[in-house]
Amino acid sequence: MSGYRIKFNGIDRLYADYSWRLTRRAKEVWRSGAVLQGKYLAELEKQIAKKYKRKYAVGVGSATDGLYFALKALGISKNDSVICPVLSYVATAGAIRRAGANVRFVDVDRQGNISDWGIIGLPKAVMYVNLFGNLADYDRLRNYCDAHRIPLIEDAAQSQGAYYGKTPSGKLGDVSVFSFDPMKNMPSFGSGGMVLTDNKYVHDTVKSLRRHAFNTDFPYGYNSLIPEDHAHQLLFLLSKFDRLQKMRRRVFERYKKQLPTVQFIETKDHTISSHHKLVMLTDSRDALRRHLHEHGIETKIHYDKTLDDKHRYKNADNICARSISLPIYPHLKLDEVDYICEKVRKFNGV
Repeated sequence: MSGYRIKFNGIDRLYADYSWRLTRRAKEVWRSGAVLQGKYLAELEKQIAKKYKRKYAVGVGSATDGLYFALKALGISKNDSVICPVLSYVATAGAIRRAGANVRFVDVDRQGNISDWGIIGLPKAVMYVNLFGNLADYDRLRNYCDAHRIPLIEDAAQSQGAYYGKTPSGKLGDVSVFSFDPMKNMPSFGSGGMVLTDNKYVHDTVKSLRRHAFNTDFPYGYNSLIPEDHAHQLLFLLSKFDRLQKMRRRVFERYKKQLPTVQFIETKDHTISSHHKLVMLTDSRDALRRHLHEHGIETKIHYDKTLDDKHRYKNADNICARSISLPIYPHLKLDEVDYICEKVRKFNGV
């Protein structure tokens, strides 16, 4: 929205920083005529697998497709049940329903990540989310899944660049799924996702499903590919990813310094967040959003209701009622952060 002094998403600034390098790569693909299923997607898959310590990676048209393909490859089907946090983007639970399975919602903790669920019957799988780029309690989830011999699926759409101890997000699941949506930490100028696994059968099945299920027993597949021009650009952004993450973290630390009394949703001590979102909790969320809007600052609400909107989940409902997402991206200028923080402090009477 061009009317804002400070926009919520900074992909335009990312392009401005690397414009000729990104454009050159797209034009190189267009001139070649090899615009699908070429060498750049294969190389992107190879480099993603290497960086995130996986045997295999498969590029798909979106993380939404990737989650669905992961479920299908793991044998999840009609009438199976899959545990899923109640607070997430609709794509998480949507993938489970798309596979024909039943979603078994559980509440989140105060960081917005999947909490303990007690005794609710044995599911066929667990699909969890690293919400806002903050990592869930992986050891607890892994121990549960290993004890019951069921697969753990990591929805890592928001957590590329995060670490659980020394283990990167993307490695924290039998299958993990990244997103290259324009809002994500490594954005495509279109769409895209990546399915990561150490299981050859899962790799082969997802690779087949993304292209009409050739060479499998599935009755049909899909058309879900990352185009070569996007793959070539993503390869470049992967080479700059660590730099961009440092820039993003610098923005986060500036917010923390300028707003020491504000309550943010943060990651646990033994983890490193990807800082995909900067989510503030306040009892005056709607009024604060209007105040910031009046001063030219674009904000978002992630999310204003749960995926099971029946007020049965205490922590999720609290986050939905009190959260506001402030701009955070690598090319957000520090003086712009200072301006945002000044307006937040003024609203709070500080």
